[in-house]
Amino acid sequence: MTYVIIVAVLLLLSVLLTYDTSWMNLLQGLRNQLVFADRHREYGAYELRNHYNRRLGLAMVCAIAFFFLAVGTPFVISKLGPADKEPEKVKIVEVNLDLFQEEKQEEPPPPPEVIPPPQPKIETVQFTAVEAVDKPVEAPPPTQQDLSETTAGQTTQEGEKIDAPPPPPPVEEVTYDLAAVQEQPDFPGGMAKMYEYLQKNIKYPDMEFDAGIQGKVYVEFVVDKDGSVEDVKIRRGVSAGLDKEALRAVKSMPKWSPGKMNGKPVKCRFTIPVDFKLK
Repeated sequence: MTYVIIVAVLLLLSVLLTYDTSWMNLLQGLRNQLVFADRHREYGAYELRNHYNRRLGLAMVCAIAFFFLAVGTPFVISKLGPADKEPEKVKIVEVNLDLFQEEKQEEPPPPPEVIPPPQPKIETVQFTAVEAVDKPVEAPPPTQQDLSETTAGQTTQEGEKIDAPPPPPPVEEVTYDLAAVQEQPDFPGGMAKMYEYLQKNIKYPDMEFDAGIQGKVYVEFVVDKDGSVEDVKIRRGVSAGLDKEALRAVKSMPKWSPGKMNGKPVKCRFTIPVDFKLK
C-alpha cells in the first residue's frame, strides 16, 4: 500500500508540472520559444526541455510496470503453485457408554500354603537340681558324661542327637581415638620422657645423613589394654630410611599406661611425630 501511494504522488507531481503554464516553469513551451528564438535550437538544452514531458511519461510507465511486475510476480507464483490440502474434517460420533461393560479381571489364585518341614525330635535328659535331703532319690540326676553326649531339658525323651551349636565368634574389641577416651594413655613419666626416649634410641640412617634429608615422620600406633604398643604404621613419611627407623624406635617403647573408659582399660589409637634433624 505504501508503494502505491508513493507512485500516485509522483504521478500527480508530474502532471502538475506538465500543466504549469507560469513563466517560472522551465518546461513551458512559450518560454522555450522566446529563449531559443535567436539561438541554435539543435542545442541540447532545447531538446531536453521540449521533449521532457514525453520522456517523463515513458519513465513513469516503465517504473509503474516494473513495480507491478515485482509485486505481482510472487502473487502469481503462489497462485500457480499446488493448492494447500484442506484439513480433514473430524466426524464426531456419539457413543453410548452404557453398551460397554467393564471386563472383570480374574483374581489370581492364592499362593500355595507353605507347610514347614517337621522338626526332628531332639534327645534330651531331664535336668534335676541336686538338693541335700534325708530321703533316698528315686531318679538320680544326669551325670556329666550324659550331659556331654545329649542336651539338658525339662523332660527326658528319646530322639536324634544334635550337636550343640558352635560358640559365637569373638566380638572384636573397639579401638578408640585419642579424643574419645575419658582417660588418655600415658608414657611412663609423661610425654616429655617419651620424646627423650625416642631421641636417645633413634639412630640417624647413614644414607639420609649423607644426603642431608631431614623432617618429621608421623607414626600411628595402638596402645592395648595392657599398655603394650601394637599395630605400628606410618601415617606420613619422609624417606624409606627415616620411616624404617621411626617404626623401629616406636616399636621398642616400653608399656604405656592404657586409656580408660568408665574406669576400664581400652584400646586407644595414638599418633606422634618423630623429628629427624641434622645438627
